[in-house]
Amino acid sequence: MMPRSLSLKIFTPLLILFLAAGFAGGFLLRGSTPATVTETVVRTHHETVTTSLVKVEVTPQTVTLSATTTQTVIKQSEEPPVKYAKFFGLTRGDSYVLLRDSHNRTVLAVPRGMPVPAIKADVIVRTPVERAVLMSATHVALVERLREFDPELWKKVVGIMWGQSYEWYFPEVERLLKSGVIKDVGASWSPDYEQIVALNPDLVIIYTYPGDPVASKLEELKIPYVVNNEYMENHPLGRFEWIKFVGVFFGLGKEADMVFKFVEHSYWMTAERVNNLVKKMGVPTPKVVWFSVFRGTVYVAGGKSYVAESLRHLGAVYAFGDLDKTGSATVTVEELVRRASDADVLIISTNLITSKQDLLKEIPQLAESKAFRQNRLYRYNSNIFQLGYYAAEELFRELAATLYPGYLSYHEPYDFFVKLS
Repeated sequence: MMPRSLSLKIFTPLLILFLAAGFAGGFLLRGSTPATVTETVVRTHHETVTTSLVKVEVTPQTVTLSATTTQTVIKQSEEPPVKYAKFFGLTRGDSYVLLRDSHNRTVLAVPRGMPVPAIKADVIVRTPVERAVLMSATHVALVERLREFDPELWKKVVGIMWGQSYEWYFPEVERLLKSGVIKDVGASWSPDYEQIVALNPDLVIIYTYPGDPVASKLEELKIPYVVNNEYMENHPLGRFEWIKFVGVFFGLGKEADMVFKFVEHSYWMTAERVNNLVKKMGVPTPKVVWFSVFRGTVYVAGGKSYVAESLRHLGAVYAFGDLDKTGSATVTVEELVRRASDADVLIISTNLITSKQDLLKEIPQLAESKAFRQNRLYRYNSNIFQLGYYAAEELFRELAATLYPGYLSYHEPYDFFVKLS
């Protein structure tokens, strides 16, 4: 949801929301391991492929992630429809899909031409939708990932809440918005409701936050909507699993399942390789501080956030792992400096700080930290807010390579984590 370049005035509402929520890749092993590692799955998001190419057969196995954590991978037939996400539910019937959105509303999705079953629901959506409006760039990212299976998918989207408040990393979306084929219906925090009504959408996909007026206004206007609060999930795979929710409405439920299975398989394979690197080669695990600072306030990812989960799965020690928060938490500058003093890596979860000098202007005491002295300071590249959702498995791989430089090398073009100069 963030831009490459954005005025602070426009950026502020998005940043505060993102911080409050809790911070919203292929590599080679080095050392005594072989020079190359062969992936057993197809990277679907780099090319258009047929369904058979992306089917991943996963047999039951247990992957050890750390001394205290294991992840069991089970056969597709045994998997629940939703494995990691907590804020949506999904049940498939013979001729319908029953969903629960983030407001605990019951959503009945029925294919066009099929009779509506006698099931009580808060909203009924005919699928595939033909005139959708999307609120968030993260929602756009999931639709873009599904476009591999339907090159004409953007013809089913008539509006995006954008307000020209950030730049796009999806060229086709940018082209369609600039040409007016997809209407820009204003910023997500202040959309143009008259324009939305004029588009006559059969579905609006929104996210919500405290004080958000959009849901109640859509209710008043009797415009069908569903709530996708994937940013609230505290598991990295749970965030991407929302592709299943989005896929249902575009008639690509099965395809979304397959994409998710690919990402899930890739994610745990990365975790397993890192764990083997640590255990078999004796590579030390890094201590990490993941934070941002805005107008003198320090925000850190909570100890139960998706950030903390990602770091644990990569064997890292998270400096604020004891904070009982699934989102973000505010801490004092003194507390940040104390915990960062012996940290191996500092990751700044914003693109507003681009240099060491910028960081020291905010918190000069960090100059004495181990990570600063050893030049292991990273900040978000602004593409992470779009492409990081689109390619969740690549984000995880690049994070692994960032934490274990010299042992893992990353060869994807995303560059999600940029070293401070």
